[in-house]
Amino acid sequence: MTETLSSYVRIRAQTLGISTTELCRRAKLSRQTLHSLLNDQGAKLPSLQTVVALAQVLQVHPLRLLQLLFDEHPPLASKRNAPSLLGDQSAFVRDVNFADGALVLPGQRFVKTWEVQNVGRVAWQDRFMQCMDEELIVQTRDGRTIRVADNLIPTSTLVPIPNTEPGQTVMISVELTAPHMPGTLLSYWKSVFADGTLCFPEAQGLSAKVRVSTLATASQEMR
Repeated sequence: MTETLSSYVRIRAQTLGISTTELCRRAKLSRQTLHSLLNDQGAKLPSLQTVVALAQVLQVHPLRLLQLLFDEHPPLASKRNAPSLLGDQSAFVRDVNFADGALVLPGQRFVKTWEVQNVGRVAWQDRFMQCMDEELIVQTRDGRTIRVADNLIPTSTLVPIPNTEPGQTVMISVELTAPHMPGTLLSYWKSVFADGTLCFPEAQGLSAKVRVSTLATASQEMR
C-alpha cells in the first residue's frame, strides 16, 4: 500500500498519542485546515509554514512531509511548452536518462538529459536553459533563517541550448549534484534568450525529479 501524507500524519500522531484536536492546537492550525490537508481537498497546496508546524509537533523533519507532498502532487508542467513568439514552439520528447523517481546516492553528481523538439517555425539560436529552483527557508521567532530542505545543486545555472532548426530534435543536458540528506527532490528549468527573458513565459519548462537514497536503501529497492 502506498504511503500518503494523510496516512503518515495519522499514524505518526497515534504513535505519539496525539489526538487530531491536540495536533491542531500544538501546530496552531484550524481543524478545517488540517481536515483539508489530510483529505486532499482542493488544488491548493499547504503553505510551507503549515508543513513546518506539523513536522515540529510530529517530531519529524519537514522534508519527510514535503516528500509525501511531492509524490501526491507531481509538477503541473506537462513538459509541452506553450508558444511565446508567433510560430515559436517546443515539445518534450523524452527523458533520455534519470526518469522521474530515479534513484541517486547522497552527494552523487549526475547529468540529466532531456530530448526536446522544435515543432515551431522559428529557429532556436543563442538560447539557454536556466535553473528556476528556489530555496525553501523559514524565519524563526528569534530571527534565525533556517533552510528547510536542500536542493539539487546545478554545476551551472545557465546551460547553452544547441542551435536547433524547425523540425529538429535536440539533447539538453544539465549537471546536478544530489544533497547528502535522503529525500525526493525536484529541479525546474526553463528556456531563456541571451538577454535572460523567457522564451516561453507561460510554460512550466522541464523538470528533473530524483530520489536520494542511501546505498543500503537503494540496493534493497532495486532487488
